[in-house]
Amino acid sequence: MDFKRLGGFCAAALAALAVSAQIELVAPANGASVRQMHTVQREFAKAPWAQCEKCFDGAENSRKLRSRGSTPVPVKLQWKGDAKEYQVTVRRLPDGKVVFDQTVATNCVAVDSLEIATEWEWTVSAGSDKLVSRFKTEDRLPRLVRMTGSNNCRDIGGRRGLGGRRIRQGLVYRTAGLNSNAPVEYYSTDEILELEKAGKLKEMGHTGRALHRKLKNGEKISSHAKKNRLVKRKCFAPGKRRFTDEEVARILKVYGIRSDIDLRSDDECYGMTGSPLGPTVTWFHISYRAYSGAFTEEGLAINKKVFDVFMDDANYPIVFHCIGGADRTGTVAMLLEALLGVPEEEIWRDYLTTGFVGVVSDPPHKKSFGDAVKKLKEYPGETLADKAEAFFLKLGFTKDDVQRLRERLLER
Repeated sequence: MDFKRLGGFCAAALAALAVSAQIELVAPANGASVRQMHTVQREFAKAPWAQCEKCFDGAENSRKLRSRGSTPVPVKLQWKGDAKEYQVTVRRLPDGKVVFDQTVATNCVAVDSLEIATEWEWTVSAGSDKLVSRFKTEDRLPRLVRMTGSNNCRDIGGRRGLGGRRIRQGLVYRTAGLNSNAPVEYYSTDEILELEKAGKLKEMGHTGRALHRKLKNGEKISSHAKKNRLVKRKCFAPGKRRFTDEEVARILKVYGIRSDIDLRSDDECYGMTGSPLGPTVTWFHISYRAYSGAFTEEGLAINKKVFDVFMDDANYPIVFHCIGGADRTGTVAMLLEALLGVPEEEIWRDYLTTGFVGVVSDPPHKKSFGDAVKKLKEYPGETLADKAEAFFLKLGFTKDDVQRLRERLLER
């Protein structure tokens, strides 16, 4: 008999029963596995791939899945007692890292965005009375995280990569924009027609040329000015804040973000000089090209800048984003996950998770993402991870760089 293991089990059991008349455990039960996803989120997460890829097809399915958005379900810790205040602490096991520590005047607290497939110890104390219990978070991907003010936030960690090793949690987050885009105004339909009449429309960038071709072919343009997407002039101010000061402090404390990779254009980031998360976070503004654009000569140079950030250990934990966290963010996530050995179906599942808040599951988006995956598959190698390594070598990284990045992000 393994007496050491038996002794450890008995000690944990006795600790869980260390309850005074003032404090009594309610939920979760000691040793219970707890969920952090709403039912519709879990249905998507556990669906076989053949069903998963069609989960958002059709307006009715899309509405159902978007009803809960991308935020996680909090874990509710409940107890009975008659004290006026309680000190509640939640620690990650086995390292004992404290993720929640507050004095409350209630008999319940909610803790969210916990790492998946992890054991946790929580204590409630009032004076000399103390309750100690444990629970485990469900092994269900993805790890959704809350950043109140933004959405589409999740950890890329937890997925299985090379050799069945998990990507480390708490190091790389993907989100929607951390602040809104700089406000812009758009030419009206009448103004666009005047520009065409004056012969100026075709000189006004990609959108202007597209509208010029439409008019030349006798097509009508939308009377809805914003659908034309031709900028008239910029309001000279950066985008609005999405986080309160209190939420910024919570994000920094809970997630420890050190670097913010902002993939938006210069126009979208007009007037910005740093990260919306404040001066302690390094802001890397790298205007990105999504999907197949990532594989052009310009796209390769941009990818080198992006992944230079990931190569430096001092930059972690990292958050990367565009405005919706779908197209540009999805392309970067695909390249990184492929390099780490995540299976293709799981890379697709991560991409489609944005469907909880966006439209990446519609045919044009799915085709664009599929085209990007096909571009990656054109690189030499037997597996997708091999092909991703060849892509990174073409960016100018060495095999040692690739190996260091894999060792940095994959659990041992």
